[in-house]
Amino acid sequence: MANYQLNVEERTQTGKSYARQLRAAQKVPAVIYGSGKGSTPIEAQLRDVERALAAHGSLIDLNLGGAIRTVLVKDIHRDPVRGTLQHLDFHEIDLTKKLEITVPIRIVGEDRRPSDGGVVQTLLWEVEVLCLPTDIPEAITVDVGDVALESTLNVADLELPPGVEILADPDEAVVKVGVPAEVDLGAEDEAEEGALEAGPEDAGDAAEPQETEE
Repeated sequence: MANYQLNVEERTQTGKSYARQLRAAQKVPAVIYGSGKGSTPIEAQLRDVERALAAHGSLIDLNLGGAIRTVLVKDIHRDPVRGTLQHLDFHEIDLTKKLEITVPIRIVGEDRRPSDGGVVQTLLWEVEVLCLPTDIPEAITVDVGDVALESTLNVADLELPPGVEILADPDEAVVKVGVPAEVDLGAEDEAEEGALEAGPEDAGDAAEPQETEE
């Protein structure tokens, strides 16, 4: 899959005042760092940045004055109240070196499971992997269609794309198919029956205050 292409411009000014001007103009301030280079302040159209963040895939090709710089989104800063995008940190990467990155786990095949009363419980939602930037998977897929009742799949059971190595504990549980625990209402029913048998008169006697000497 091709990397998302995002046009950016180098910022000639910095500071909070200029950042506010950019946001008012529907632009987003950002910075590129990494790959042995100094940090580069940039800006981009808000609409284009939001599309890049929503696109599938981890890598983005920033077009900065005709030069392509391949990056990962490192930090996203949004307004805590309105949720509007405030600032982005891009980390430039070397496409020839492996990197550690966290990818999501995607559960599929629940609709193909037999009607045995089993419920699929996801125990691990993401996993850290080691691979080249060009081999980063969108997600690690776990097919539970043939997983037997009361069975668990661990990290060691994951099927990985070529060139991807798992860094998590092989014995860590990823997904389990189990039967929901039944709630024992016997004790609660007995308590309710006892309260009804006691009746309001008994309850009133218990609450009657004691006389004291003045």
